[in-house]
Amino acid sequence: MMTGIFISLLGLILMMNKINLVDIPWSSGVHKFRARIYYDATDAGGIVYHTEYLTIAEHARTEALRALGFYQSRLTRDQNVLLTVRRCNVEYITPAYLDDLVEVRTGFNSFTGARIFLEQTIHRINEKKTTDDLLVSIETEIACVSAMGKAKRLPKELKEAISGKLIINEF
Repeated sequence: MMTGIFISLLGLILMMNKINLVDIPWSSGVHKFRARIYYDATDAGGIVYHTEYLTIAEHARTEALRALGFYQSRLTRDQNVLLTVRRCNVEYITPAYLDDLVEVRTGFNSFTGARIFLEQTIHRINEKKTTDDLLVSIETEIACVSAMGKAKRLPKELKEAISGKLIINEF
């Protein structure tokens, strides 16, 4: 009885917080993050709102940083570092729908003193097919700034972690 209640509560927490269903480790420099498409992310026809892809991509970037050992709250608290989107180029290829399982593949392309350049692709995961449907492709430039909004150099440890995961157009 207790086990059943625990599992039910865990499932409810996962659904309410939209936590990824499978935390797949890094593979060839690409971080993979999965999420389910819920009703609140869709229109009346069950098609995902265009802005939801940016939200899912933000969650995936955050999890990629966590997988490298960097928590944005700690970067802010301990080093006065904020990572903010400076530029974003989105190509919408085909829509996702209610109940789809999607996977965001995040790869770091390069970095400079205060910027990170990365590419993310969002795919529909279909267990019955051997290939996944590419839904969205996003090129993002992240700026490192202080709490006052001034450009700030990336922390050395973060640059070292990212340099170990750099990829060049492997999507």
